[in-house]
Amino acid sequence: MAAPQWTLGLGGSDHDFSVALMRGEDLLVAIEQERLTRTKNGLSVWYKEPFAEAIDYCLDAAGIQLDDVAHIVASDTIPARSRAALADRGLTLFSHHLCHAASAYLMMPAGITAAILVYDGYGSIVSGRTVRPKRPARETFSFYLFSAEGVRCLGQTVGESYAEEDDFPIGISNSIGMLYEVVTSVLGYGSMESGKTMGLAAHGKPSFAEDIRQFITLGDDPNDCFRCPTDRCEIASCLEALLHEGRGSFATKADIAASAQHIVEQVLHHCAALLPTETVDCIGISGGCGLNSVANAALASRLAPMPTVIPPHCGDAGLGLGALWLHARQRSGRQPRLTFRGQECAPGLARPGRSYSVDECARAVRDFYPRLWLDVAGMSPAALATEISQGAVIGLFSGGSEMGPRALGGRSILADPRSATTRERINRRLKDREPFRPLAPVILDSAYEDWFFGPECSDRYMLKVARARERCLREAPAVVHVDGTARVQSVGPDGDPFLLALLSAFRDVTGVPMLLNTSFNRRGEPIVETPADAIDAFLGLGLDGLYLDGNLHRAA
Repeated sequence: MAAPQWTLGLGGSDHDFSVALMRGEDLLVAIEQERLTRTKNGLSVWYKEPFAEAIDYCLDAAGIQLDDVAHIVASDTIPARSRAALADRGLTLFSHHLCHAASAYLMMPAGITAAILVYDGYGSIVSGRTVRPKRPARETFSFYLFSAEGVRCLGQTVGESYAEEDDFPIGISNSIGMLYEVVTSVLGYGSMESGKTMGLAAHGKPSFAEDIRQFITLGDDPNDCFRCPTDRCEIASCLEALLHEGRGSFATKADIAASAQHIVEQVLHHCAALLPTETVDCIGISGGCGLNSVANAALASRLAPMPTVIPPHCGDAGLGLGALWLHARQRSGRQPRLTFRGQECAPGLARPGRSYSVDECARAVRDFYPRLWLDVAGMSPAALATEISQGAVIGLFSGGSEMGPRALGGRSILADPRSATTRERINRRLKDREPFRPLAPVILDSAYEDWFFGPECSDRYMLKVARARERCLREAPAVVHVDGTARVQSVGPDGDPFLLALLSAFRDVTGVPMLLNTSFNRRGEPIVETPADAIDAFLGLGLDGLYLDGNLHRAA
């Protein structure tokens, strides 16, 4: 019997480049390019191959060479440079939205029947849907049915894009993702900073929703569910006028953000109503807009008790994982059951990075000598929990790194949630973030309903918000946003053992079964990946300690 073949899956489009490696149908390792190049979203200069470092990382982790890889798969929206470089290695391409959908399905129980909505800025060019020359149709909303019998597209709404002859940004109509980007731009944030708009929305009221709604038409056909001229300037001009009338005040910006958020939630509910919810076991959401945790929670609450699943890699970094699933299905002629290191993909695949050895960690510490010292008294979960309960803010480097933008306990900054001043210290002094942005709780799943409403909003990957109970408002104010919600990560018995032990120890010390959790990075940088990255960020941020895979280090 032939040995299982190696397959590389490439994720990303013009951003969020990533690579995953699979042997047979077992996923072994995956990494985002940004974690290695230290450039946010993996953005690359024109002369560099945007997957190079991530490919080397995965191959090194498995101890193989590129020539050992039998297949390379990706979405058809990867850069032309990469398609050309890998063409002679049997590169197989799949549509962008289909990859997103498959990346969600592989995180669900085997054999489940799921309806999956994919929505984002835009995806692949759709042949046969072009109306005007130089305006190719691109995916903006896609509706799929996945089951043991196969995969069926229930419909696709497309937008008219511009066929640019160079790399000028693509303009496209009928895209809720691009509508949110327009709002984000008008508010003064960058093209990859829509999360700031979502955080700001909680401080405002949707008083301008109708001003935005006038540009939108909703249809009851999956092939025509959303129309909006997001390729033109009218919406931006309208919002700029509102901002000017409000003299650019924080309140006006917050109301514009809240209005955009309200529209996104309306559109998501409308699209979900077009899915066959009566005949499926689960609803999946994927694509870049799936990172909108507020909209996800509103949908999950509406659909309950129907489960709503959003994968941690629902953005473009997860496209390579979806391509691997599609490739396995294409080769075997059946629905594959991919595993992650021999186990179910959920929840382990949320942290698919390689682990670093004791020697690698020790070498990194030596490289920073004499700026660090080892505190042997703080090496156990119980000792670390006590340290945090006394006000310390700790950088956590534990096991493999995360896939996706949320820190899930592999590369996190942890603190005591019991005082709102902790949030202010982290946002204003340590991470230099806008003070309106929330910080999240990580909680023992068994305690979730004692602290938050809505079990349907309990989420392993921090992709839904939940409304805080009075006890949480009173005893853990640092993790509650201004609107009374929190973006919760719940950790069950199958979660990371160290994180479970730490949460349990903190509960034993304080009576609170949760910690404040935010990403381990400095402003403008990706989440740390290597021990050296962690030490550098720890020293630069001025944290109180660094827990480096079993050892607590202090700054000298």
